[in-house]
Amino acid sequence: MRLVTFHDPHGTLRTGRLDGEDDDVRVVELSAPTMLDWLRGDGHAPTGRDHALGDVLLLAPIPEPPSVRDFYAYEEHVATGSRLRGRDAIPQAWYAAPTFYFSNPASIQGPGTPVRRPAGCEWLDLELEIAAVIGEGGEIAGFTLLNDWSARDLQRAEMEVGLGPAKGKDFATSIGPWLVTPDELPMRDGRLRLTATASLNGEELIRTDAGEMYWSWPQLVAHAAKETRLRPGDVLGSGTLNRGCLLELNADGGVDGAVRWLAPGDDVTISADGLGTLRAPIV
Repeated sequence: MRLVTFHDPHGTLRTGRLDGEDDDVRVVELSAPTMLDWLRGDGHAPTGRDHALGDVLLLAPIPEPPSVRDFYAYEEHVATGSRLRGRDAIPQAWYAAPTFYFSNPASIQGPGTPVRRPAGCEWLDLELEIAAVIGEGGEIAGFTLLNDWSARDLQRAEMEVGLGPAKGKDFATSIGPWLVTPDELPMRDGRLRLTATASLNGEELIRTDAGEMYWSWPQLVAHAAKETRLRPGDVLGSGTLNRGCLLELNADGGVDGAVRWLAPGDDVTISADGLGTLRAPIV
């Protein structure tokens, strides 16, 4: 099932599911007032109303999640980051348990929503990720695309103190365009077997495999729930997929041989099989 949060043609906030494929997709309204209600097990029945996909405005599937944890589950990405920080190897602690930071639930952006480059930032980066959304009982209810925007210069400066990331990250996190239940997606050994891409101004820059994660989704969920409780709507990011950001491309020679960061006027899309396409213009 593909689930969406949307504004109907009258501008009313609704929850729905997508029926159909290609050019014949209908948005079937569900009785749940919000996606959080649906995730808690309420309002799964249709209201009897439906809309053409083009007649509604899709929002982030979870516009206001209770929490956002973003993990660091892809070894090649971690290795590049360690090398750029002057380390000879990945810290052994990374192999002992999954690592995450808390991001900002108040900065969630939906599909097509412009992302504003933070003041003082010159090194704005995309991060191609997949997120799991928690349902009732602490289990994964669905997956969605996540772009964990990063102001790399702000992030580098603040992390010299030994805490963070904070303002290098919390200005925007894009998720969407829909939430896909696990039964709709290929998974083996707790890892999604999907090809994911990122494009800049219509040109594909990145193609990578979501199944390359070192830590599996069950391991991420178990670690997130350790000594606490997960609530319906909590978002768990995978961390950047291998080679899934400009930081890594720049470390390997850049884009077309030159270092490249995002700037106002750029248009960024990330995509993955079954999860759709998540677009954002930079302003």
